[in-house]
Amino acid sequence: MSHFEQRLEADLKSIREWVWKMGDDVELALRNSKKALLTRDEKLAYATVLGDQPINRDSRACDRMCHTFIARYLPGAGHLREMAATMRVNIILERIGDYAVTISRESLQLQKDLPHKFIVQIDALANESIQILHESRAAFRHGNAELAKAQMLVAKRVETNMDAIYDQLFAEDNGLSARTALTVFVVFNTFKRVADQAKNICDQTVYAIRGMAKKPKVFHILFLDQPGSDRGQLAVAIGRKYFPGAASYQAATPQSAQQVSADLQAFLTETGLPAEQLDTENIVGLEYDLSEFDLIITLAGTASDYVDKIPFHTSVLDWSSALDNCAPEYPAMYRTLHAEIAALVNLLAGEEAN
Repeated sequence: MSHFEQRLEADLKSIREWVWKMGDDVELALRNSKKALLTRDEKLAYATVLGDQPINRDSRACDRMCHTFIARYLPGAGHLREMAATMRVNIILERIGDYAVTISRESLQLQKDLPHKFIVQIDALANESIQILHESRAAFRHGNAELAKAQMLVAKRVETNMDAIYDQLFAEDNGLSARTALTVFVVFNTFKRVADQAKNICDQTVYAIRGMAKKPKVFHILFLDQPGSDRGQLAVAIGRKYFPGAASYQAATPQSAQQVSADLQAFLTETGLPAEQLDTENIVGLEYDLSEFDLIITLAGTASDYVDKIPFHTSVLDWSSALDNCAPEYPAMYRTLHAEIAALVNLLAGEEAN
């Protein structure tokens, strides 16, 4: 190995060790913030808040080290990707350190101990999130893309489990004051964000090792329509024809499923829109949880006409007014729906999705 290569490897090792130690400090801050919250330890909470300053300094130092490495060695593709990923991971770790500060500050707002059931839930969520973070950091340090992919799935499961926790938190008989409930919500959400950021570290690991950038998010959209109306089926056909890569589309009605009408079938054939598998589902008898959808769009009436409660992570749009104001013929509905879907896809995925 040449002297140049020895220096490069030595500097690369220093950066890797620096990022690992910074991650250890961030994990310790998270554990301390959790302990300060659950035990109402004010001294530990304040110490965690002030302890974020060294993490911030280490983050700035890591940024300088990475830029110096690039300027000094003009690295090839593999090392250049690692430096780019390291700078992003550095930002992620610094941000997670800020989460520990937020949790510590929220703990200082509590007037009394939390109910036992919330202490158990927070402790479990915190431990799981910190463990995911640790495994994600290990995957990045050792260049283990398979471990990174596995942790992505674990992090996704945390988000799925949050809906049940939020339902319990916002129940009328949860035994919490409004201020305490807000504090608990912030803490739950912040620890969930730790898992989200750990997933981002996994994305950077896969990019650094395999050169595979993070795939764009595919949004799951459900159109809600009334029986006998063709709006939902037409919207699905437009979405699948013109914007297939940005989202998945499905239609449902509050009663029994319905097939494509002969008139709509003729219009779809005339305009070249896909007609296969356009039969609507019965919203009451859906075999999957509505929380699987990122967006629920009502094409007739309001969301309350279809479902009693919107999942926490699902957003709702109302396009019924725009459709009510256009002519009832298929060409007019087509133009209105195409414009609405195009604007939505542009908002969610950018112009390239169009």
